[in-house]
Amino acid sequence: MRRALYIPTDRPCGDAIRHGIAECAELRRETGEECLFLLAEHERHPREREHEELVRRYAREYGVTALPLTAEAWEGLADTLGRLAFPDPASRARLRSALLPRGVAYGAGPNKAAIVAAALGVDVLHRRDSDQEPQLVEGRPRYPGVLEARAVGRPVADLSVVNPQDALPHHGDAEVRFVGGTVYGDSPQDRRDVLAAGHEFAVRLQNLTRPESTSREEVSADVERYFTEELRTHHDEDFLELDPDVAKVEMGVSCVGGFFRELPEMPLPDTLGSDYRLRNLLSQLSSPVVYQSRKMRHIYRDGRKRQASVERVVDYALRDLRLVLLWIVSWRQAELIRAAPATYLRADGHIDNERIAASLEQALVETLPAVRKAPAQFAAIHRDAAAASSGELARRLSAVAETAAKREEELVGDIVSGVGTYAWLVRVWPSVIAAAPGLSERIGGLLVHR
Repeated sequence: MRRALYIPTDRPCGDAIRHGIAECAELRRETGEECLFLLAEHERHPREREHEELVRRYAREYGVTALPLTAEAWEGLADTLGRLAFPDPASRARLRSALLPRGVAYGAGPNKAAIVAAALGVDVLHRRDSDQEPQLVEGRPRYPGVLEARAVGRPVADLSVVNPQDALPHHGDAEVRFVGGTVYGDSPQDRRDVLAAGHEFAVRLQNLTRPESTSREEVSADVERYFTEELRTHHDEDFLELDPDVAKVEMGVSCVGGFFRELPEMPLPDTLGSDYRLRNLLSQLSSPVVYQSRKMRHIYRDGRKRQASVERVVDYALRDLRLVLLWIVSWRQAELIRAAPATYLRADGHIDNERIAASLEQALVETLPAVRKAPAQFAAIHRDAAAASSGELARRLSAVAETAAKREEELVGDIVSGVGTYAWLVRVWPSVIAAAPGLSERIGGLLVHR
């Protein structure tokens, strides 16, 4: 199979499973190629059995080959992969830790999908998230994979895009390796409370992730566009667009062609945005990123919809804070790479994993003072927002401020440790991918055939 569509999940997601398998069938009709459906479970949980039954049911209904990858099955595959990739126990243990991170690691699912793809010879990965559903037009779902398949792997010059003027001189012959969309509905990055307290607090928070040269006006417009306008907008027409603003596209509605073999995502626990490394690096290397117009609807469910639990609100805010800390490092790494992008590529055009890893480590060293200051700044913004609010909103904002202030040392340590783990994984990723075909027989035994 040349392509696969995967959904990483840590929640009940029957509707997403049905839509994912239906989209695989739609991709088969569009491309003439089979598309594997992969459900990547995050943890051992009773819902895995229910999910597996749903995968089997819908795979038969739509005539799709599927892989319900349970947490237990993945643990066995990760251990086997370690033995295939490394002769020494220390490296095997470190790989296991990176592939089975504690907590909710947004980069873990994409790395599972990449390894499965490398094992089975899949070249194109489509991703959807478990809290999304497709837009309906006249009662029919508009699946993003159709547009993704039309763009990925093709030279930019062969595409009909709405903004050809934004192409860089070398883009014409460049192959599209990333196609992304966005969502409407509920924000995938939950800053409802800060925004409810006042736009200025959201601007101050967003400003923590931007270089000092960024104007307040730019940040304010960014907040309005990302947290308000984009969530209200959906398109009834199909189009492709060269994306000059790479931050526009979401990994949860994306398609990667082959590049997952060169670079892993960051398995940093409990950190929003830690699964955007591939997209960001392609942009930094001036590789074309294409936006497609078929948006998915993002849905808050249950307690998160109601903001019912202060503890969950605080937990999610700390994920956001880790994102802030990570972005401080990432912006510096982006500056280093953009200053001399060609030096981060080998003679054959593939990335130089050692150089990429070293640039991240250098960026961490250079930004560590700013990283150490950021938790206190994050706490102060939430404290000021609480003072400008009342009732339950003020209580939640105060709880976030208090917890961020208490745990600032721990949070900085999480980023330092996570960057170290990721730099190591970047260096060894070619060996990991080269060893993955050794898993093909075991994975084949897990497939649900139509």
